[in-house]
Amino acid sequence: MLPILSIVHPLVDACSLCVLMAGGMSWERVLAYNFIAFALQLPMGVALDARPGAMRAVFAAGTGLVCVCALAAAFGARGWCVLAAACLGNALFHLSAGKHVLDVHRGRSGPIGLFISTGALGLLAGRLGMEHCAAAALPSFAVALAACALAASTMHGWRAAHAAAMHPVRGGCIPSRLAAACVLAGLFALVAWRSRVGLEAHYLTLSAGAAMMFAGAAATWLGKVAGGYLAEIAGRWRVLAASVCASALLAWGTSPDCMPAWLATLLVAQLATGPALSLVYDMMGRRGGSAFGLNCLGLFAGSVA
Repeated sequence: MLPILSIVHPLVDACSLCVLMAGGMSWERVLAYNFIAFALQLPMGVALDARPGAMRAVFAAGTGLVCVCALAAAFGARGWCVLAAACLGNALFHLSAGKHVLDVHRGRSGPIGLFISTGALGLLAGRLGMEHCAAAALPSFAVALAACALAASTMHGWRAAHAAAMHPVRGGCIPSRLAAACVLAGLFALVAWRSRVGLEAHYLTLSAGAAMMFAGAAATWLGKVAGGYLAEIAGRWRVLAASVCASALLAWGTSPDCMPAWLATLLVAQLATGPALSLVYDMMGRRGGSAFGLNCLGLFAGSVA
């Protein structure tokens, strides 16, 4: 399931960004996109943890909504309703697929890092598609998404995810609820801060030319993949510490003028993605929907900070 979900992910993000760009990139639309697609995942994640048997249905509803909205935008429907529906579909997809990966793999940082990593490639593809071939981008991404989502929906891995979600480890590996709350608060603040730093780095790559944009997306993808699996070898907190140091350099030290050094710093800064979510999962008693939702709420907080 992990490979096909990692393919569906960039297609969902590409379609969603295309719908956003088709109607105009005003700050109001961007804010609505981020709020619906990210902030709303926490309450929906809590609900999904209570009904884990609905994961496959939520996945199908999310990818279906994104497909329909992308096709509708291709034929001229580009208002607020289409944007809101696409963002809702985006949230449902990420939540169901993210919970699936966390629960089936028992919160390992490698698989969830791999799943999340491909989103950066989808956003790049969506942006380039709308800038260079808008008429073909929306229907092409929508058809590809429909085919891959249908394949994922028919797989039997959803049963394994349901079984795993029915037996969460309450309390995880933490000594007390107070300790969990303190660690969660710190992780939430870290995710929000890294979201802000990452957003600023993204804007820098967009303004530095095509080569930098491609290199930035590649570094982001590779960093998230490597960070998850490296954390399983070297330890989650160690990888997290290295990523925090690199994020600080991105914020206050390095400059895109020195491309190799800046890209290397960007790659290391992305290492925390998988370990941070894995730790949140443990601190929340291994409830995948709630953990993924809280992580996404932190991303939203960082985007508006």
